[in-house]
Amino acid sequence: MSSVPSVLSRSSLRAAIKITLAAALAGAWALRFSQVEFVWYPLLAVVMCMDETDTRVVAAARARVLGTIAAGLVSFLVHTLLQGWLGLTVTLLIVVPLLRLFRWQASLGTALVVSSMLFLVARYAELDGLYVVNRTADTLVGVLATLLVNALFWPINRLGEMNAVERQLRQLMAERLETIRQQLKGEPAAATAQPTPDPQPIAGGRLCQQLSQLVGDELRSNPEGPVHRQHWRQRSLLWERINHHSLQLQRLGLLLPQGALASEATPWLERLPQLLQTRASAIPPLPRRANLRLVAEAKGLSPLLLLAFDDELQRLARSAQSLALASRHDGERR
Repeated sequence: MSSVPSVLSRSSLRAAIKITLAAALAGAWALRFSQVEFVWYPLLAVVMCMDETDTRVVAAARARVLGTIAAGLVSFLVHTLLQGWLGLTVTLLIVVPLLRLFRWQASLGTALVVSSMLFLVARYAELDGLYVVNRTADTLVGVLATLLVNALFWPINRLGEMNAVERQLRQLMAERLETIRQQLKGEPAAATAQPTPDPQPIAGGRLCQQLSQLVGDELRSNPEGPVHRQHWRQRSLLWERINHHSLQLQRLGLLLPQGALASEATPWLERLPQLLQTRASAIPPLPRRANLRLVAEAKGLSPLLLLAFDDELQRLARSAQSLALASRHDGERR
């Protein structure tokens, strides 16, 4: 019984409703227009093209349409000279490089199916060049139904999702930096505790990947929209750098003894958890390398380890400053 909620999740239910409505709409249109000879072509287009974002729907639709056109035209040209398996082989030797030349690799599957039907199925082999036009039109019926349902029912708000992912990243990084501060300052409550590494070391990477995917989808859909004006492409790259440098900083911190800098005046370490909680572009005070060498000598620590820690901290702070500068246009509506 525990698997039922996961199967009937809200997203799965929405996807099922959307594909059902799109299939019903495409089927109704196909029956309405007498030019559509095979109803299953629009229905197949709905099944193959339905996705959660319009960008992916258009990409899948483009692959099916281009594959049908390219394979159909080449097949009918070769069909005038060759038949059967030999004709199919020659067609594929032409179609595959052609699709790769135009970077239409996503159309290879559809092109293979269309070419195989035209050469190996007797009824299809007798059809003329209008078959390609008709099948392309049939596919477009299913594509239009899919786009219409996607636009009317539960449209995707990628900008809102990007802001939500960024908030999660800020929270995750703040917790990670707080862990580093506790490790080095050794607060009384945690002075005798063992250092605890990040419980989810790959959570930041997953969030960065999700943010990059959302940004890419939105930029392909609306290249000059608010995502472009608010510099989300640069922000997603900066979050990847921040995630990397914070992980490196944490690993270096775990190599130092618990509370190694507890008795030292380290305002830069006290303010570390707030580094990404503000959108201000000012960099907090950072340690001086000469002071770190003195601390290493006084505490019996490895100076190279402290210098490596400082190097990652400098990189993290610079990336945070760049992120703050890139985030200044949040809230812009035009």
